[in-house]
Amino acid sequence: MATARAKEDRTALADRVYDDLLRAIVTGELSPGAWLKERELSERFDVSRIPVRQALQRLESEGFVVTTPNRGAKVTPVTRADIEDLFDARLCIEPFAVRRAAERVRDGEPSDRLREVLDQALHPREHAELGAANLRFHVEMVRLSGNSLLLRSLTPMIGRMEWIFRLTQSALEREHAMEHQQLFDSIAAGRPELAAAQAFAHIELAREPLIAALADILEW
Repeated sequence: MATARAKEDRTALADRVYDDLLRAIVTGELSPGAWLKERELSERFDVSRIPVRQALQRLESEGFVVTTPNRGAKVTPVTRADIEDLFDARLCIEPFAVRRAAERVRDGEPSDRLREVLDQALHPREHAELGAANLRFHVEMVRLSGNSLLLRSLTPMIGRMEWIFRLTQSALEREHAMEHQQLFDSIAAGRPELAAAQAFAHIELAREPLIAALADILEW
């Protein structure tokens, strides 16, 4: 019992370090090329090196950090190819997941949680919360598909998606709100093909405007 509790505590610490480091990266506090030394981070977050190492491994899996043998980890630059890959991967996951979500709602699965998350995205308490609220809507659509593998496939992309939403949320804010409402309406009405087509268009139509909005910080 004590061993299991200690493992949970370490996981919680690693999650906290991950969240704080990701926030520092997406807000620009930690810029591309900045070195992330385990000793300094363990002192900064008042934890041992184990949760720091776990957080860095997770950030590396998401493409935010690169580790160099004998030198440590540093924040990676974000390239246009990275963003293109992200959009391509989302097109492989989200339209199919949305189709399954609409099929499940048509067969009786409630969409109340998705409605709640949409309301949070449409009416955030603070404008700064808009990006995270939009992200939760995308995650909840995939969760509603009932396919845990799809949800696990999306998980490594969430950090990058949050970074994009945070930096570009004003670029297509009105369009995203309208499209999210349309997506919910199609899912709630149990119209899988329409929902899948809307999800594909929602992602693809945002690609170039968001890349353009990130042009000053993307590397080629």
